[in-house]
Amino acid sequence: MSQIPTPDELNRLTGLPAWGRKQENRWDALSRFVYRTATLEDVRRQAQTTAAEHRLDAPAFEAYAVRRWFNFHTHNRILQMFLSHPDVEPEQNRRHHSIDFYLRGIPFDLKISEFPRGYPQSLAYARQNPHHLAVWQYRNQSRQGRYHTGNRLFVVLHHTIRPELTWQLRRDFDRLQMVIADFLATPTLLGLTIVDQQSGEVYRPWAGVIFCVK
Repeated sequence: MSQIPTPDELNRLTGLPAWGRKQENRWDALSRFVYRTATLEDVRRQAQTTAAEHRLDAPAFEAYAVRRWFNFHTHNRILQMFLSHPDVEPEQNRRHHSIDFYLRGIPFDLKISEFPRGYPQSLAYARQNPHHLAVWQYRNQSRQGRYHTGNRLFVVLHHTIRPELTWQLRRDFDRLQMVIADFLATPTLLGLTIVDQQSGEVYRPWAGVIFCVK
């Protein structure tokens, strides 16, 4: 069987389980099987086996693995939408920490996330002021795993009527294709100034913000 879930397989997930904890390096390492698992059933089975071997809370670890599986494979399908555009070239090192592709020669990491609940302004404000949202995203990113201050393209998802269903927009590939194509036709890139709140170092990344709103 292919190691890449089909859209139908991704649609089998009826509810996105909560992380249950902050994403952390040990559980990330133990759930690496999600990268090469094509079906939801196999993810659940391997999560249960791993939890038993390492004496983990089985329901919590299964939820963690399912969420990683869904996020990873939807991310890759969305990434392919960028890579299919003539102005985008892939990063040859598929394990690069901070670069997924090059847009008109500029390196970018792709970040897909829900409109952040902790953001101190409204969605309408963010859409009018994407620079403000992008700076907030850099300043409030997790220090685990993929933390970095390089260039990023943010795809920001939000379901306006039922925010709890926003996660489903990660697999709404037709809608995503439309908004990504619109952005890439005339990309707006933002020059940011980010001061690291721990080290005091100053970074000046480029960023783009693409809103996918239902």
